[in-house]
Amino acid sequence: MKKILLTTTALVAFAGAAAAEVSISGYAEMGINGGTGQEAELFQDIDVTFAMSGETDGGLSFGASVDLDETTAGTTTDNDHGTTVNISGAFGTLTMGDTDGAMDWALTEAGNMGNPGSIGDDETGHAGYFGAYHDGQYDGQVVRYNNTFGDFGVAISAEQDAVVTPLGAFQARDTGYALGLRYNLTAGSTDIALGLGFQSVDLGAVDGDKEEIVGLSAVATMASGFTAGLSYVSGDIGGVEDSTHVGVGVGYTTGAFSMHANYGAFDLKDVATSTGFGLSAKYDLGGGAAVHAGYGQGTIDSDIAGVDDIDNDTFSLGLALSF
Repeated sequence: MKKILLTTTALVAFAGAAAAEVSISGYAEMGINGGTGQEAELFQDIDVTFAMSGETDGGLSFGASVDLDETTAGTTTDNDHGTTVNISGAFGTLTMGDTDGAMDWALTEAGNMGNPGSIGDDETGHAGYFGAYHDGQYDGQVVRYNNTFGDFGVAISAEQDAVVTPLGAFQARDTGYALGLRYNLTAGSTDIALGLGFQSVDLGAVDGDKEEIVGLSAVATMASGFTAGLSYVSGDIGGVEDSTHVGVGVGYTTGAFSMHANYGAFDLKDVATSTGFGLSAKYDLGGGAAVHAGYGQGTIDSDIAGVDDIDNDTFSLGLALSF
């Protein structure tokens, strides 16, 4: 998105203070969407993001952001939807708020492999898509530390329980945490990104029922415009032990045209098999405007007697406008 500079210099409280910047960016969508059980209808969305940054005299950087599209109930001590605060230096970066956990930071989801996006996010909303890797199991307020050493990156994150019982007492769930490793390399004209992650969350209010998953991803971005990759996750997916998820994504860009496809499959042991695929395409009109199209289709095959299988799809078509 283009940045519109609102304030280039903060008020100087004392001589020698470093300058701070505040910028605003905007994004708007208009078109149609529809799908299973839904007639095609008009669709529009507007998003505004404020980004703030500064630096101390000693070279310590700090920043914050507010995404008005996600900020619904304001910011509290236990809910930072749409807001982040960070500080960074030679020690690395510490980020708190509505940000990726360490596993999500390290891995590339199938839907992010060369995806130009759609106005309805149809290609990442199907039943076979796995995103965020269990971030948000508590209140969505994550604290993450990450650092990069050349081509190697490492991160650790935590998310606390802030759900309150009717009696006003905090739920007795252990803090969730995640670990992530990234490594980037180049083979000829191809950039390769590797990710490895682990995440643990507590599903039970009293008994400490832990949900642990481990995953990896690999993505190749070629000078020819092709992007391709895969991801694999194993563990207690959705609270179901010994489950797996496999995701595959491909993308291609040539001139003003971009396209993407992804496929994902969950094997939730003795519970269900959930699969789906997503498609997206974009034509860049220039000046921040583009035409986007998206489609997603998913199927859930239940292994539980008396539970019906589910099939549905969604689509969208319209303009995306960056300001």
